[in-house]
Amino acid sequence: MRIAIISDIHANIQALTKVLDRCDREDVDEVICLGDVVGYGGNPNECCELLREWCNVVLMGNHDAATVGVMDADYYYDSARRVLYWSRQELSDENFRWLYSLPYTHQRPDLEVGFYHAAPIMPSGFFYVVRGEEAEALTRMKEGFFTHNFIGHSHLTTAYEYTGKKVKEVTGHYQYHEGSKYLVNVGSVGQPRDRNPQACFVIFDSETKGLQHVRVAYDIAGAQARIREVGHDDKFAKRLQVGQ
Repeated sequence: MRIAIISDIHANIQALTKVLDRCDREDVDEVICLGDVVGYGGNPNECCELLREWCNVVLMGNHDAATVGVMDADYYYDSARRVLYWSRQELSDENFRWLYSLPYTHQRPDLEVGFYHAAPIMPSGFFYVVRGEEAEALTRMKEGFFTHNFIGHSHLTTAYEYTGKKVKEVTGHYQYHEGSKYLVNVGSVGQPRDRNPQACFVIFDSETKGLQHVRVAYDIAGAQARIREVGHDDKFAKRLQVGQ
């Protein structure tokens, strides 16, 4: 089974449309979204509707949680918080209720795969995994850690291999080894921060255990124009150009 794993859309309909087009061309069997449908960008309703059409599973990200009121928005700095409040008002009732209903995790024991927005420890806490030390902390997990574990949240493309109690970073040179477990940051569709402005997602083959980060060019200028049109902080537009 070929699974496309997307995350951190952040209301960027220009990026999402191109990524889903690529998924279609790649002939994937299903599309799973790890959350953060809204926030930063200017098209929350359109992104909700497209994901509802395309995805087998969509998880709740921290921006989604804060938008629908199940996470304290005071956690966010001022300009990000203003986008959350704007998104809350902008969303249709149907899309608001859909976001509110999203689960925090999705697990497929039959495939030995787990899907999370952030670190698998207490998923509603939305803890980051951006450094080896944070990946190492997960070695103490005895349950709920599968052979392959996919996360978003950081907008990065890092990957870690667990062998026994040891963990090593395998970013850019993943190779499956029997008996090892893996934690993979899938990157961001709508707000990449790994210094590559192209939209990013992962394709995972559950039979061969192969995975690849896929980059997709999209209309960055159009996404920037929409952010400015709705009056969000201009830094959310500028960062799209540089991917950080």
